[in-house]
Amino acid sequence: MSERESEDTHTDRADRRARILDWTEAGLWVALLVVGSFVALAVLRDSETRNRPRADAKPAPGGLIEAENLTVLGKSRDFTFWLQPTSAFRDGNWSKDGHMFASSPIKGDWIDLRLPEQEPGEYKLDLFMTKAADYGIIEVSVNEVPLGTFDLLSLRGVVPTGALDLGSVRLSGSKNVLRLEVVGTNPNAAPPFYQFGIDGIRIAKMASPARGEADEATPANARNAEPPASKSDTERASTDGE
Repeated sequence: MSERESEDTHTDRADRRARILDWTEAGLWVALLVVGSFVALAVLRDSETRNRPRADAKPAPGGLIEAENLTVLGKSRDFTFWLQPTSAFRDGNWSKDGHMFASSPIKGDWIDLRLPEQEPGEYKLDLFMTKAADYGIIEVSVNEVPLGTFDLLSLRGVVPTGALDLGSVRLSGSKNVLRLEVVGTNPNAAPPFYQFGIDGIRIAKMASPARGEADEATPANARNAEPPASKSDTERASTDGE
């Protein structure tokens, strides 16, 4: 190989290296621009979310017992159940800006929560939970009495359910147990399908009917009817007739 050919070869190699470096540098710049665009978009969306006012919602109900204050008595298995802040969810209000979130249950999972001690009697229960796109269908029971099944799917973001009326149940002492069990999922739910959140529960003792109300419940003809004659009265009337 002549000296000129050798120089040409070195020049070609240098040109190829330069072109490779140019392409590499251009690729890095493109990658930086793409990453920067995603970061800027995320920051913009986060700013819009934070600055957007919350939707009108009722304040936390009076008498609510916070879910985070309920003792966990047992679970079907060791799935995650933790206090999740809800301040980033703009479409509703949660008590104390948080709820207890079951983030990894599967169908059939359940959790038992101890309710506060109550005097024996009939109580009305309202449950406050959360709905979201990846939440499941939950069956609620107290002291092994089924009180309702609720589909917690929401296609408009993460929102509170408001008061879910569980009706009335008899409570007594300190052994009252609230069970939340995953029994299914909505066909429109997103993965992982079976999650749920609970904000709290409200317990109100049902008043016993007053004496006057009890009397009103008795038919008037029953209240005014003469008592049946005793056997001795009947016999006396028969003797007098003779």
